[in-house]
Amino acid sequence: MQKAPVTGNRHRHRWIVFLMISIVYFFVYFHRVSTSVIASDLLTAFSTNATALGVMSSMYFYLYALEQPLVGYFTDRIGPRRVIGYWSLAAAAGCLLFGLSPDIGWATAARALIGIGVGGVYVPALKAISLWYRQNEFPTMIGLLMSVGNIGAIIATTPLAWAAAAWGWRLTFFMIAAVTLALAFATLLFTRDHPGPSGETPKTAAADKAEGPGKQPGVLQVIAAAQFWIIATIFFGIYGTLITLQGLWATPFLMTVLGIERLLASKLNMLIPIGVIFGSPVIGWLLNRFALDKRKTLIAIVAVYTLTWLTLINGTQSQAILAAAFVIMGLVGGGFISTLWGIIRDTTPPELMGLFSGLLNAAPFAGVALFQVITGTILDQAGATAGVYPATGFQNAFLACLAGILICLGLCFAIRKQAY
Repeated sequence: MQKAPVTGNRHRHRWIVFLMISIVYFFVYFHRVSTSVIASDLLTAFSTNATALGVMSSMYFYLYALEQPLVGYFTDRIGPRRVIGYWSLAAAAGCLLFGLSPDIGWATAARALIGIGVGGVYVPALKAISLWYRQNEFPTMIGLLMSVGNIGAIIATTPLAWAAAAWGWRLTFFMIAAVTLALAFATLLFTRDHPGPSGETPKTAAADKAEGPGKQPGVLQVIAAAQFWIIATIFFGIYGTLITLQGLWATPFLMTVLGIERLLASKLNMLIPIGVIFGSPVIGWLLNRFALDKRKTLIAIVAVYTLTWLTLINGTQSQAILAAAFVIMGLVGGGFISTLWGIIRDTTPPELMGLFSGLLNAAPFAGVALFQVITGTILDQAGATAGVYPATGFQNAFLACLAGILICLGLCFAIRKQAY
């Protein structure tokens, strides 16, 4: 990758680039969990059930996961600025369609379009930051980007619940569509791809090589490695269950087991992303500061994560216990991401790191998509009264999540220090 001199103009513009990307990425996380606090509204508005709602919500993750290789290709071909801008236009259209949806079918299509749109942000963001910031600055900027994303997840809890109560969920999504549209045009008009004079991303020798005959053996080398499938399965299960809870069922679950109103339940749900914001950088710092064994740390993290789900399944929860469980779940969830990517970095050859990451990136989102459908189906089997599912339904749904988590815990012991 070519390095441009650090000029005053470059220094100023790189912060504009990062600010625009961060604001757009804010809505990536917002949409990831937004259906949780308006789940009861959607059930009523569309006269539907938990299975259909789970399918609707999961479409974000299916489309997000499926398009990642295509997003990476276009990022290299037309540059991160255009990918983020054009894909954000699709996200804005999806928000508008969601607000206009007359039934669950149209809402599902709208959710899919939102997933396509926001799926074109993270990969080009990585490339843009790598172009505008030095190598030693890159981890710090990615950490900041993740923090902004999780702030979006926080806004998708209590503030979204307040907006839905004050203006209705349809008008709220119309406003989000307008903001997203403005961000798309601002990204296209006011940012550049590269610090060079033209602002365009140069086609590097590395990119040319990736398109040549050497690409296919690299793909085969990655997907033939047991380490890839072990890590992918762990990522699939842990991230899939975490976002299924936070993004879809946490608020209605708390309303049922504690008998509280949606606003208070959404405040408790907000504790998960708050935990992630602190857990990811803090545990990452501890790994480096004390040279901790990442594999053992991952095992400890997943074990604690397992205990938090056992707390949810327990039938004698109190508000304080569940609040503590949500905070701890967020802390170890953030630490899980930092630790797992640390293991990937340590065990993957540099020449395969990008390929490994690109192929792996679909696994967590596929996990969310599958677990949302499974849990929704189990809840429907329990039955609902006036749109409210019983505590036993949530208990059975969470037991399914726990089964997947236990498999992931076992797989953590199978991770090797060298993947290839």
